[in-house]
Amino acid sequence: MDIVLVHGYNVTATSTYGVLPKRLKAAGHRIKHVYLGKYVTLDDDIMLPDIVRAFQSALLEAYGGALDKPFACVTHSTGGLVARSWVETFYGDAMASVPMSHLIMLAPPNHGSRLAELGKSRLSRLRSMVGIEPGLKVLDALELGSEFQWNLDSSWIRKKIHDAPGFYPVAISGQWIDKKLCDPIVPATYERGSDGVVRAASANPNMQKISISPDGQVLREGMGGIPFLITPKTAHSEEAHGIMGRIPARGSDPVLEAILAALDVQSREEYQDLEADFALKTARLQRQEAYYDGSRLNRYCQAVFRVTDSIGNVLSDYALEIIDSSMRGDRLPSGFFGDKHQNEVNPEKFVYYFDYDRLSKVKGGKLGFRLTSAPDTPLIEYREAAFLAPHADAVLHPNQTTYIDVVLNRRVNKKVFELTKKLSYQKITGEPGSGWID
Repeated sequence: MDIVLVHGYNVTATSTYGVLPKRLKAAGHRIKHVYLGKYVTLDDDIMLPDIVRAFQSALLEAYGGALDKPFACVTHSTGGLVARSWVETFYGDAMASVPMSHLIMLAPPNHGSRLAELGKSRLSRLRSMVGIEPGLKVLDALELGSEFQWNLDSSWIRKKIHDAPGFYPVAISGQWIDKKLCDPIVPATYERGSDGVVRAASANPNMQKISISPDGQVLREGMGGIPFLITPKTAHSEEAHGIMGRIPARGSDPVLEAILAALDVQSREEYQDLEADFALKTARLQRQEAYYDGSRLNRYCQAVFRVTDSIGNVLSDYALEIIDSSMRGDRLPSGFFGDKHQNEVNPEKFVYYFDYDRLSKVKGGKLGFRLTSAPDTPLIEYREAAFLAPHADAVLHPNQTTYIDVVLNRRVNKKVFELTKKLSYQKITGEPGSGWID
């Protein structure tokens, strides 16, 4: 079996892989060749779909024009999105023939990275001063709540890509902050529940999606059973704690051991055993370990909302409130809130980040949201959407992301169009009447 390594964003040399290629080569595991991926991210005109197409071309060249032999793929950070998108783009409707047998993602921003926003703002300005492009379109895809992530994750859920026979996706991440990389004025670099770049809840490919129609009907979908492991004292990058950099030239390491265990999987039964083992280790870590400051290593969760209306418009101006059993948002447990973000390119997407362990203690047990939108004209109105789950775990899961697709009912006032038999002069006004069209 060959292994293809795919790096992340902002990489300019293959040294980013550290000793991992040599350790994989020396580990056996029926490994024949190790290929190091090299791709461009620091170009403002390059998009992730461009990188995915180039990945396909590079694979075809490496394998003589035919991908008829199985290979494993080990990715870091953005490389996980590249590989997942490659699978969906070229084999999403033909998973029986996918040549990638194992997809092992290290710290993947499956559901975005808070730092992408920084990359497009302050970092972008700094780089432009020295003539370096930050790769704005790649960062658009990495931003929390991006259209790229929404479409990719929705497709994986709908097509059940993760359940394809002979295909074994795995994710490994950290929840440790490297203090040397912390920026006191950039909270994302020391955000709890993350590795300093990617949140554990964002790295985890297991997810659920809740769709709420204008008439209040609820559709639930999801993707589960994918092995997900949080390893101890693991940050996103650099040598001391970085998920790749921490792997030593000799000796054991929990990240390396997890990669090798994933490569050992050859059946669905072994895959399920790995998922159970990773879940047990993650639960033990989050129960027993502490941050560098001694505080508890709580579990966090993420919710990505998309707000549209019943005729297909995307809405950018809306009010979104998290509520409890009293249908109020001012009685939630203290300290539960982590962060919120409205996507810059697609403002109909809104992301909340919560301390799950605190929020799950909500009074009365029930948890949900209320969403309203008020158009600028009195002739159009939206019905309020409210959703209340019987318990927190019905809408949010620890270490996971929930996508919530809300479609508001757009109502038109009957005064927008009237017919009359009066042939005398009548003024047409924008004053609303009492009748509404649903």
